[in-house]
Amino acid sequence: MFVFSNVGFIGIPVISSIFGPEYVVYVSEFMLVYTLVFYTYGIALMDGKLTASSLRAMVNPGTISGLLAMMIIIFGIRVPDFLQTAVTYLGNVTSPMALIAVGFALAESDLKKIFGQMRLYIFSVVKLLILPLLMLPLLRLVVGNSDLLAVCMVMFGMPVGNMPLILGNQKGMDVTACSAAIILTTVLCVLTVPILMIFAQ
Repeated sequence: MFVFSNVGFIGIPVISSIFGPEYVVYVSEFMLVYTLVFYTYGIALMDGKLTASSLRAMVNPGTISGLLAMMIIIFGIRVPDFLQTAVTYLGNVTSPMALIAVGFALAESDLKKIFGQMRLYIFSVVKLLILPLLMLPLLRLVVGNSDLLAVCMVMFGMPVGNMPLILGNQKGMDVTACSAAIILTTVLCVLTVPILMIFAQ
C-alpha cells in the first residue's frame, strides 16, 4: 500500500485542477512507471514469482494512452479540434467521478472500521506526509523547475491505489485493511496535499 498510489484516477484531476491540463503529461510518466512496477514487482510480490501473463497485462488502455499523450507532446503532433474537445470534456468529468466513487465506497463501508482504527491514521500520515517530505531534499537536487517539483510532491502524496485491492480480490486475499486504507487516505489527502504544496515552494 505504500508503493502503489492512485496516480491516475485521483492524480490526473488533482494535477489538472492545481497546475493546469498542460501538466497532466507528467502524470502520464508517473503512470507508465507505476504500470511497469505494478505488473512486475507488484505481481511478483503477491504471487511469489513473475509470470508472462503479468507482463502481457502491462499492455492496457492506460499504458497505451499514456504513451500516445507523451508522443503527441514530444513530437508536437497536431490533434484535430473535435478530438481535443472530446478528450477535454472527458477529462473534465474525472474529478467529480472520483469524488462520486469515494462517496459510494463510504456509503457501503463500516465507518467505524475505517475512521476508528488508530493504526490506519498512523499509516496515512506516513504515506501521505512523512514519505513525500523525506523525498523532498532528493527532489530538490535533481529537479530544477519549481512547478515540476511541486507536481512530483503532489504525486508522491497521492492516496492508496485501487489496483492492489482489485488484484487481491481476484486472488481471494483479505483486502479489508487495504479497502479501509484507500478510503481513509483518499479523504485525508484533501488536507495533506496543500501541506505538501507549502513545503514544495
